[in-house]
Amino acid sequence: MKPVLILGAGINGAAVARDLAINGIPVCIVDTGDVAGGATSRSSRLIHGGLRYLEYRDTALVRESLVERERLLKLAPQFVKPLRLTIPVEHRFGGLWAGFVRFSGLARTSIGKHLLKFGRGPRGLLAIKAGLTMYDRLARSDSLPPHEIHRANNDASPSTPTTIADNKTKPCDRFRWLCSYSDAQIEFPERFVLAMLEDARRAAAASGTMFEVLPYHKTVASESSADISIISTANAQSASNISSARTISPSVIVNATGAWGDRTLESLGLCEKPLFAGTKGSHLFTTHQPLIDALGNDGIYAEADDGRLVFILPCAGGVLIGTTDEPFADDPGNAVTTPDEIQYLVRMVAEVFPNTDLTADHVSMHHAGVRPLPKCDSKSAAAIPRRHSIEQTTLHGIPILTLVGGKLTTCRSLAEEVCHRICSTQHLTRRQQTTDRPLPGSGDTCTHSLSAQDLARLAAQHHLHVDQVATVWPLIGDRLYEPFPHRGTATSTSPDIRVQNDSLCGTHIPKSFAKWSITHEWCTTLEDLVERRLMLIFHPTIQHTTLQELAEELVNAGRLQESQIDSEIDRVSQRLQTFYGKTVIRH
Repeated sequence: MKPVLILGAGINGAAVARDLAINGIPVCIVDTGDVAGGATSRSSRLIHGGLRYLEYRDTALVRESLVERERLLKLAPQFVKPLRLTIPVEHRFGGLWAGFVRFSGLARTSIGKHLLKFGRGPRGLLAIKAGLTMYDRLARSDSLPPHEIHRANNDASPSTPTTIADNKTKPCDRFRWLCSYSDAQIEFPERFVLAMLEDARRAAAASGTMFEVLPYHKTVASESSADISIISTANAQSASNISSARTISPSVIVNATGAWGDRTLESLGLCEKPLFAGTKGSHLFTTHQPLIDALGNDGIYAEADDGRLVFILPCAGGVLIGTTDEPFADDPGNAVTTPDEIQYLVRMVAEVFPNTDLTADHVSMHHAGVRPLPKCDSKSAAAIPRRHSIEQTTLHGIPILTLVGGKLTTCRSLAEEVCHRICSTQHLTRRQQTTDRPLPGSGDTCTHSLSAQDLARLAAQHHLHVDQVATVWPLIGDRLYEPFPHRGTATSTSPDIRVQNDSLCGTHIPKSFAKWSITHEWCTTLEDLVERRLMLIFHPTIQHTTLQELAEELVNAGRLQESQIDSEIDRVSQRLQTFYGKTVIRH
């Protein structure tokens, strides 16, 4: 059987690869960069139904997303956790006219855009209450509580969420109501993608089916045949052991390169009408303690004066703030957060939490990604449809399926649709579903966070410190036994438990975990480790010594030449400064 060639190893490409591999279909997944190196790693990190999509009457997308949200909470609890979001509301009647125009479908017409000028102003209590009521009915959730509405004042009822009403720092006094509702969060979608690829690898190995993941490779189409050349783009500095060029003849090509989709088609010699018109979304991350204290465990979903909706979310021990929504026509790899965007998001936080005194100086990291939205006539980014679609064309008789749109939440259902289409066109039988298949690391009793007793027990079993277990658990869940074999002799009360792994400088990440990741998780470069394997990008600081230690592990694994360590550290340090605003600390 000829393999399916998947271009793009982001969340949608990985999900498709997993579905195909589980069904015994050979797969080769190729990316010009790293696994999860595009928009997947630069998102709002939410698993949600899309409350604001209801205004545009996209109830089918919201229902699909809410079903998938519920499914992911059960199948990947090590990555996906419930999150309570609160909408602070100032007025009672605002937004009703604008909501009617959007819900009627007029907002995507020239007349509707004119009518919206008469409905400016923030959404009010009645509009939000109607939306939340519809949201709960579409969700039909047995595991998450429905929405609640409370008055935002010092005499709030006891049932008011303590993270909002009883904190010393609370949303600005101008807000009269607090509307809270349920959604979910995925702090590390990068690790979620790696788990999907691991599941695909296991399924392929069990059935004896081909499965390859090739980061830092490009594809070149033959001018006269169905052959596709796959060529390494990694240089000797970063990946001396990457295999050389090979040629395959795929049965189907899946273009899952996201916002790069049009460029991918052009590289294959297919210059058709553009399918994408991406928008850039920027996010800030801060460990500013007054904001962390004010936010508590819940998130804020607030409306700016210009009508944009902004998230303020607890994330990775800090706060994630986003997002902007600007048209972006350049190479998505060049997207960076601008100073104006930083100031805009900081001002938005000040509107909600004025007493936290957040400034741009408190931003410890920022990033920007480009959403793979479909090209359409809408001049409003918010009005662009968010539902995914599959566009088909051919190359020398090979079907090419280009995935347009999509979101983190619906990656599984999109992959299911793609697999079904491939099976239909190739006269194959789809033998297994992914609707009830847990991801590796979920376990029978797995949760996103561990109790103190569980931390102590696992630390004793694997001869780790509790801080090491707490750091690694959100990355792999109950797969701890893979990088840290179960010793089984110590108990949580042993006074002389010997920690078997020294941590990387400035972190609680065991060096042996970094070594295991390099060997088992398709890791090629130093930036892969920092940004998408060990999630050091969320640490308040990154030390030069830490990069040195990781570079030495890459040398030991044959991924890097010893003579190139200094230049590689310099390259990654510059990248961190340019794309994330992070300065590597030298002592």
